[in-house]
Amino acid sequence: MTTFHCRIVTPAEAVLDTEVKYVSFQSFDGQQGVMRGASPFLTKLGSGVCRVDSTAGTTDYLLNGGFAQMNHNTLVLLADGAELVSSIDPDQALKQSAEADAKVTAVGGSPRTLTECEAIEQAQTLARARLAAARRR
Repeated sequence: MTTFHCRIVTPAEAVLDTEVKYVSFQSFDGQQGVMRGASPFLTKLGSGVCRVDSTAGTTDYLLNGGFAQMNHNTLVLLADGAELVSSIDPDQALKQSAEADAKVTAVGGSPRTLTECEAIEQAQTLARARLAAARRR
C-alpha cells in the first residue's frame, strides 16, 4: 500500500482525517513534501498552501502556523488555522492583504513593541498567502 494517514487539526475542529498518497506544506523554513515511509520529524508550520493528494484527488488547504509531526506513517498537521483554498474569496483576500500592508506603514502615537511588530508581520504573511492561494485556483 502506498498511502499513509494524514490529519489536519485546528484548535476548533478536525479538518481532515484520511489516507493520502502525498502531502506538501509550508514549514517555517520552506516547502516540505511527505510520502509513505518518510522518516519521523517534528517541524514548525509556516503560513501557506498545503496540498493533499489522495485517491479521491487533490485538495488544497491554507494553513496558518502550528506544527507538523510525522511518525509511524501518520502525518499530523496541528495548525493554528486552516481553510479550504476553494472557499477563499479573491476580492476579500486582496482587501485583507492591502489592510495588512497598511498596518506596516501606519504611523502611530507610540513606538511599537516587538510583539506588536511580530503580530503585524504574521498578519501580513497570512494575508499574502491567502491572496496567492486565491489567485492559484
